[in-house]
Amino acid sequence: MGQTTSTNRFIKIILIVFNKLFAIFIIGLLFYGWSQRDSNYITAESGIGYLLGIAGGSLMLVLLLYPLSKRSQLLTRLVPLRFWFGFHMFLGVVGPVMILFHANFQLGSLNSNIALFSMIIVAGSGLFGRYFYTHIHHGLYGNRISLQELKQNLASEHNNLFADESLDDGFRKRLNAIEQKVMEPYSGVFASFYHAMLLATSARRIKKRLTEQFRNTEDYARIKKEVARYVLALRKITAFKLYERLFSLWHLFHLPLFFMMLITAVVHIFAVHMY
Repeated sequence: MGQTTSTNRFIKIILIVFNKLFAIFIIGLLFYGWSQRDSNYITAESGIGYLLGIAGGSLMLVLLLYPLSKRSQLLTRLVPLRFWFGFHMFLGVVGPVMILFHANFQLGSLNSNIALFSMIIVAGSGLFGRYFYTHIHHGLYGNRISLQELKQNLASEHNNLFADESLDDGFRKRLNAIEQKVMEPYSGVFASFYHAMLLATSARRIKKRLTEQFRNTEDYARIKKEVARYVLALRKITAFKLYERLFSLWHLFHLPLFFMMLITAVVHIFAVHMY
């Protein structure tokens, strides 16, 4: 069990390092392509520019394997879902980069511009989705976080803090009121965002009152740590609810945008080869 945990931790570290280096490489590559866009070393109509367009477009089609893998036991039997997800993210960067080099970082005809901006919108949407995803999972390649897991952590921190006899009744009531607000049933995105802002404001007030009440006592450092852990547990639940709502909302737009990109790409290919 311990060896498996160590192996998983090592794999996660390798993936994190790879993601960092990959991001640096892509940013440098994009900067180089943008700076050389007037050199005309690539043309979309022939040679390597044409091949980059074919390769980039093909990779964008391969992106469909990830949503298919979530519905196909055959694909997930061969490769775990989290690796399909990593493959999806990888191609979601490499494909658009190839298309940008295919276009030589310049605008062209109307149909090519529509296809290009559709791709940029989808790629940008993917970055937002990745950000939301990491807030409702244990990292990019970890399991999904459950609300029950966060509630159990909050209950543990609640018991540790409220067992402290140094807290007065007024402080306990304030903390209980905040906790009840956080534990309310799921609401919409705007209500979740409001709760997150409300908790941030309440946390500042708690810290201020804590400082006023316990600053000159021996218990100050200990209670400060207990309150910090308790407030962090509250924030995790609030943030989870907010990002889960945002991720669900993002899903409603990302797939239609993806198919819109495919349609514009097909129209672009047809127009280029017919005219």
